[in-house]
Amino acid sequence: MVAVVLAEKCTGCGICADVCPAGAIEVNEQAIVNAEACTGCAACVSECPNEAIILAQKKVGK
Repeated sequence: MVAVVLAEKCTGCGICADVCPAGAIEVNEQAIVNAEACTGCAACVSECPNEAIILAQKKVGK
């Protein structure tokens, strides 16, 4: 699983980046998840006040 940001809900507050133990989230105007670094722990999902992050299946590369 990997965290996915729902752009229409993200306000760029940065809480997700603060709680991510893998350091996989960067916030500029909105959160951006580094899918390679994301461990799927869901810390960001549970802490996001806007419900702007979901977990999705990781895409398997070729």
